[in-house]
Parts: sequence; C-alpha cells; structure tokens
Amino acid sequence: MSRVATSAAVTVPLMPTAAAPSRRAATGVTVSVVIAIVGALLSYKIGGRFALSNVAQIVAVVVLFASLPRLLRARDVMFLLLGFAGVLLAAVLVSNEYGYRLAPEFSAYYGLAALWLLGIYRACRTYDAGAAVAQGFRWAIPFALVYLLLQLGLDLSGGTDRRRLGFDDKSHASVYASFLAFAALRFLPGRARLLVSLVFLIVAFLTISRLPFVFAPVYVLAFLVEYRKVRAEARTPLEVYFAHLTLAGTVLTPLVLAAQAAGLFRSFDRFFGSGEFTNASTTAHLLLLQYAAQLKIDTVGNMLFGITPGGFAGVLSRSDIDVGQFAMTDPPGYEKLLEGTAPMHSSLGSIVLEFPLWVSVAYLVLVAWAFLRLYRNREWVMLCFLTGFFAATIFYSSQTELYFCVAWTSIIAVAAASVPTPSDSGGRARRSPPRAGGVRW
Repeated sequence: MSRVATSAAVTVPLMPTAAAPSRRAATGVTVSVVIAIVGALLSYKIGGRFALSNVAQIVAVVVLFASLPRLLRARDVMFLLLGFAGVLLAAVLVSNEYGYRLAPEFSAYYGLAALWLLGIYRACRTYDAGAAVAQGFRWAIPFALVYLLLQLGLDLSGGTDRRRLGFDDKSHASVYASFLAFAALRFLPGRARLLVSLVFLIVAFLTISRLPFVFAPVYVLAFLVEYRKVRAEARTPLEVYFAHLTLAGTVLTPLVLAAQAAGLFRSFDRFFGSGEFTNASTTAHLLLLQYAAQLKIDTVGNMLFGITPGGFAGVLSRSDIDVGQFAMTDPPGYEKLLEGTAPMHSSLGSIVLEFPLWVSVAYLVLVAWAFLRLYRNREWVMLCFLTGFFAATIFYSSQTELYFCVAWTSIIAVAAASVPTPSDSGGRARRSPPRAGGVRW
C-alpha cells in the first residue's frame, strides 16, 4: 500500500512555480511603483493636459520594462494592437458621423496605462514580483502622507473651501486619499498602520467631495479586520491595552473632529444636506449617464467600436441628442460640454462608451477576476477597497488620472498571487505579497 502511494507521489507532477526576480529586477519593480505612487500626486500642468504625473507615468513604465525585459506575452501584445486598431477605426467612424477628431493625448495615456497594468500583472504572475510591488507601497506611502498633509495645510491657510490637495479636482484628491487609507492598512508594518490609515481617511473627508462616504462603510470593515490582526498579535498586557486604545481613538477622533471643527468638514453638509446645489449636482451626473447610454446606441459603430478615448463631450455636443435639461441644470458644465472638456463623471460609463466592445468587456472581466481572486486569497482589506472603488467610479471619472492605475496596481498585485490550498499540497504556489515584516497571510 505504501509502495503504491510512494509511486503515485513520485509520478504526480509539481505545480509550475513563478521564477523569482533577481534582486536588481525586484528593486527596479519597487522603484517603478514608487515613481507611479508619488507621481500620481503631481497634477501640475506642464502644457495643455500634459502634467508632471504623465512624466512619472512614462518613467515608471520605462523602469518596469527595463527591470524585466520581455515581460509581455504575444497575446498581450495582440490585445494592445487590437485595442489600438479598434480606436483608429472608431476615429474614422465618429469623424464621418459627427465631424469629431480623435484626441491623441487620451489614446497615448490609455496606451501607457494598459501597458503598465499588463506589465504589473505579468510581473506578479510570471516573476512573482508581488513582494517588490508591496515594498514600493511601503516606501511611498509615508511620503504621500507628508505631501498630502502639507498640501492640506496650504489649502487651509488659504481659506479655500475647495481643498484639492494639489490635484485639479477635489474628488481626485479624496479618492486617492481614500485609496491610500486602504493601502496603508494592507501594506504598512505594525500597529502604526491603523493610525496612518485613519489620517488618510480624515484628509479625504476634509475635501468637500462626497465620494469618501462611498468608501466609509467598507473602510470600517477593513479597519476592523486589521484591528483584529493587531489585537491577535499582542503578546503583553501593554500591547493589548494599546490595541484597545487605538480602536477607541479611531472611533472617537472623527466624532471629536466633527464636533469641534465641523466647519472644516463641508463634505458632511454636501452628503447629508438636500440643498439646491447638492440636488443639481446629483441630477447633472445622472443626466450625463443617460446621455452616454443614448450615445452608445446611437450607431452600430458606437456600440462596436466606441467613440474614441476622451470623446464623450466632443461627440455628444455634435450629436442630435437633446442636452437642454443639462444646460438648465448645470450651466457651467454645459459650457464645458460645448468646449469638449466635460467628463462623463463615470469611469465605468466612459470605458463602456468610448472604447471598443472587447476592451470594455476586458475591463469588466478584470473587475470580476479581481473580486474572485481577492475573495479566494482572503484579502479582505483590498476586497473592501475594490468594492468601494468600483462603486465610487461608477459615479465619478477617475480613469484619466494616474492614481487610477496605482489603485489597480495594488489590486492586481495582491489578486495575481495565489495561496496554498489543500489541492496544492503536491507542490509550491505563489503567495500573496507579504505583509510588512515578512509575515505572509
């Protein structure tokens, strides 16, 4: 009986494992991630729509692919080429139908974004570079915290209600700060990660954006998950008391701030209030989604190939769709629509409308894959973030900002790893990117 078992054990092939990157390659991956995270904070425009964040995006892509040459597979390249071919065909179609010309700067940005995310996926799946990506977050998050606090100080000293933290838009600032709150929980070491994460969330609420309220419920769940880990790791009575004090401080701090500095948290007024401005903003966002749906089915070409990246406002303003209600609801937004610069205020809607059908389907597959993998890997913090992130970007356009790529970098790096299961006992498997301190879970 034992002889049969031994023979079977010998003949069962081991699961293929990823080739670990060299130390130099891993450092390059880490540096590229740091460049992307820090660069996402830099929205200063150099010329037109070209910003410092775009420079960081280019440099990060170059460093990543220089660190791991031949990173992409043939099918990855084929997917990119098919995407570009679809965009070019869409450009011809919308030019003939609406007289709209392709905006090359958007296509260039999205091309780099796709190249980066495919590279991160292959780096984690083929080279097991998840730990290098995680190290990049650990290096960059403290810098991001200091930078955002300095920008917040400048905004508060200037007396402005629109606290943008150095971004073009308050909502961009709030979404990135909210993401960093989750990233701090997932990647930073020790008990301090709870406090750092809370500071990021408070900064997000100090903008007047309503989007942090979308993240708030899932953030509470993520925070409790990490608190339980901190509590379980406590080995002395002092550490136990510290864990309890941390939780108490986390609960009381927002309440104290809301009571003593309510004037600073204008986002609460916008979210819970029912003023004319708040209602008009919500109505305008819903109208834009309605116009996008109408535009998508306006022609067969729109349905199959999209209307080209960044083409929403330009094509809509040239179409026969009646936008009179939007003009009355949001006159400044209507002016931007006529100028061709108004966003749809929905990342999901923009991707579905503007890109070829197979690209938008690929994005939805990516979302579903990430949800399933994070659940399988028991990555509750990132699963909570993805839930809030997906919900928030249904009602806000973030896809044209580098932080959108940074957020997906963390999701892909954690989801692309695999964890040992009972069926994996015959061989080794890649694990989730390690927690700080080398502890894997």
